[in-house]
Amino acid sequence: MSHYVFQPQQNAPPPPGQVAVPSQGPAPAAPAAPPGGSSSMVLMLMMVLPLILFMFFSNRSQKKKQTDMESKLKKGDRVVTQSGLVGKLVDPIEGRHARIEIAPGVKVTVLRTSIAGLDVEDAPKSKDEPALADKK
Repeated sequence: MSHYVFQPQQNAPPPPGQVAVPSQGPAPAAPAAPPGGSSSMVLMLMMVLPLILFMFFSNRSQKKKQTDMESKLKKGDRVVTQSGLVGKLVDPIEGRHARIEIAPGVKVTVLRTSIAGLDVEDAPKSKDEPALADKK
């Protein structure tokens, strides 16, 4: 019969009356880092970056359209504000403000950025079709 000699576990305390002797066995391996640490960051950036670029360029495009529209407005144009007021541009736009007449004798001052555009309801659709005001 063969006799087996059991060695105590590394973390087990020594039996009473014995001195613990450090073992010369292999050192425990450090736990491995979870895979994909930097690759998951790159993947997240690849998903978020197009969204940020889209928001930036769409905002830039809207601002350009607004300034083009404001530059084309002239005295006498019928305009619509963002709040829904429809009126006639009384004075040319100067600085931050514009004056519009929303009813005969009622003139209001609005910010130039609040003008949404021209009132296209009264504009003729083609040269052959008269404006709605002419039909009445």
